Amino acid sequence: MVRVRKSQESDFKKIMEIEKQSFNKNYPEFLIKHIYNSFPDGFLVAEDNKGNIVGYVIAVMEWGNGHIVSIAVDENHRKKGIGTLLLDTIEKYLYEYCNAKYIVLEVRFDNTNARKFYYKRGYVDKKLLPKYYDDGSDAILMVKKRADLNKNYPIIINMW
Repeated sequence: MVRVRKSQESDFKKIMEIEKQSFNKNYPEFLIKHIYNSFPDGFLVAEDNKGNIVGYVIAVMEWGNGHIVSIAVDENHRKKGIGTLLLDTIEKYLYEYCNAKYIVLEVRFDNTNARKFYYKRGYVDKKLLPKYYDDGSDAILMVKKRADLNKNYPIIINMW
């Protein structure tokens, strides 16, 4: 059994461990803490029944849109629906409590597994972001529109 809860500063060590095992290039801890301090409600962790953190999601609100900064699951707990649970929970919060019109995220162009994960959950490719990552790799900007949004609004995002 896995449950999702708001993150606390004491969770940062485990979040950073999962971040490092999940991505070749990861966010530095000072940036994670800065984002947490500016939008703590956008930090969620998944815990197993023993209280171990097995995944996390980090999101912010920008210009009326939700922005998923990072989502990852511990390598020993993948393919168990934890990523979906985290994504569903943060989407619900961003749409219902923050009134986000869209949720956006960036994913490496060559990360086909992640892209398939997001496609299954209603995200679509919006734009190629050439040389987005420090190593020169391209990213895809993916977007999901709130289901009850009847009209299209401009999508404005902060590209850091």
